[in-house]
Amino acid sequence: MKNENNKLAEVWLNKLSTRLNPLFQKAGFEIPDDVRIHCGWTSNGAGRNSAKHVVLGECFNRASSVDGVNEIFISPVKADSLRVADVLVHELCHAIDNNVSGHGAGFRKIATGVGLTGKMTQTVASPELEEQLKEIIADIGEYPQSEITYKKKSQGTRMIKHICSNECGASFYQSRTQSEENPMLCSNCTRNDGANVYMVQA
Repeated sequence: MKNENNKLAEVWLNKLSTRLNPLFQKAGFEIPDDVRIHCGWTSNGAGRNSAKHVVLGECFNRASSVDGVNEIFISPVKADSLRVADVLVHELCHAIDNNVSGHGAGFRKIATGVGLTGKMTQTVASPELEEQLKEIIADIGEYPQSEITYKKKSQGTRMIKHICSNECGASFYQSRTQSEENPMLCSNCTRNDGANVYMVQA
């Protein structure tokens, strides 16, 4: 169940989308009237795609939704109204294109047409678009969402299953490093005559 802040955030995002319609129409594009906008985690969890690139928004194409609509998610790792606004503009460009062109020529045409600039995978608002977004935000109010800080726990030592290379059925778990530095012998198959049978990664 969504908390109250989350609901308010989505009301704000949808208000902003409505107010952006004239901007897109002026550039010759139409925001789908059935697009759904959510404040929530992207498919990369807390928005991290790599150490250098944080995914702030994501648009799913119509084929991804059971209801056949574009679904946009704005990550709660950012709560700055202006930044959230230009992320939404970016994702609405994807919705208009239904993600057909990724960040290619079709997307670029829409994005630059409405005032996004920079690398197409990480666009920002141009000064002109920024002023327009500021005017809308001044009218609808600041984004009612608190920023969520997420730190992914580092994975501990992963234990890997090892089995007897002689396929006797013996098995045990050991870390990859331990296995490489100190390979274990199968106690069932190794014989006193020096015929060593090692355990190997399954």
